[in-house]
Amino acid sequence: MVAPAYASDTSGLDFQQFVEEFAGKKDFFVELASATLSVAGTALAVAGTAVAVAQLDQAKRSADEAKRSADEAKRSADEAFKASPEGKIQQALAKAMEPFEPSRPQDEVIQRPVMETLRQRIASWQQHATIIGGRYQSGKSVATEEALRGARGVVRFTIRSAEWTDRMCKHLGVDDEGLFKEVMRRAREKLKDFPDNLTKFPILLLEVPRTTTKGINLISSTAKDVATDKIGSAIHVIVSASSAAVALAFDAGGTERQEDIWVGDLTEEEAKEFLALHGHGNKWEDFVDACGFRIGNLAKACENLKKGMSLDNTKQEYQRLATVEVVRFMELQVHPKVTGREMLQELLKVYPEGIPEVSNGIRILPREVAALIRNKSCHAVYFHPIKKRFFFASKLHKEAAEAQLANP
Repeated sequence: MVAPAYASDTSGLDFQQFVEEFAGKKDFFVELASATLSVAGTALAVAGTAVAVAQLDQAKRSADEAKRSADEAKRSADEAFKASPEGKIQQALAKAMEPFEPSRPQDEVIQRPVMETLRQRIASWQQHATIIGGRYQSGKSVATEEALRGARGVVRFTIRSAEWTDRMCKHLGVDDEGLFKEVMRRAREKLKDFPDNLTKFPILLLEVPRTTTKGINLISSTAKDVATDKIGSAIHVIVSASSAAVALAFDAGGTERQEDIWVGDLTEEEAKEFLALHGHGNKWEDFVDACGFRIGNLAKACENLKKGMSLDNTKQEYQRLATVEVVRFMELQVHPKVTGREMLQELLKVYPEGIPEVSNGIRILPREVAALIRNKSCHAVYFHPIKKRFFFASKLHKEAAEAQLANP
């Protein structure tokens, strides 16, 4: 019964023949089955690898996200710390402890004896303010900066308004004077790590432009407040005044509570060296004739030459300016009994010695005269705080006074 059924299903092949043929091709089917299993295994392996790669990618993305979150958290923490009082103190302290860098390269600066005087004052300082005085553009800022070159613990600020303490704190990055004093207190502690530093005390260098007329009294009171060592945090206040008149306006509590250092005009040798530095050493006499010995005038004359302006024209311009300042000074009432004109007449009589603040029984107060000079911009005369005498600002001012006083 089976054979006929099979025979009909296999199109005439009898069952025995089918078995024999299948048996003959068994190896083929085994290999086919093995290959099929191998392909299936490979497929499974590939699928497993794909899953593993996907898992690794997901893990990497998770790790990257975690790192970004950690970095963001760190940045937020750093910003929060920097914005905190302690963070601001540390940033300001780091800035103050950097070596002081003058605005002018050293190879462009001539060395003057006054620079060594300043260095000695800074190195031996114990108390009281230091006032750097001199005529406008006599080289005070350059001399002061050069004396401080490389020193650590220096904070520099230019005073331009009556609210200069608030502006100074903002410039330094702290909120108020209390934090500023803490910065300077820590600076003194840090200076102990630099035994070769020029000074063991922190320095507040205040630069006062010629146009500044407000905030001077606050400078004086600040100097008196911080330039003592009552709590181990004394600050050496150095005031670099742009003109002799500005320097005289400063008062730290009398001459016994401040040290005045005068930066005068160049000597002949210094003028030669300065002009040689600018390529005009062989014409130094012509420059001095046109400008005098004030370093600012000589520097301006060098610039004018580059622009095509002759020394004669420069001299005429300086003569014009000197005349303007003399005329303005003549109009001053320097004392209830003395006019500016009369004071110039007395100066001409004793030129070049100058006149004392008490003359013919009349005392002309230097600080009051300085205030008038500063407010009226008539810098024809200056008071030397060390020699204690009034002088013509320059030979050009003396000549201008002679010409004006010759007129009735």
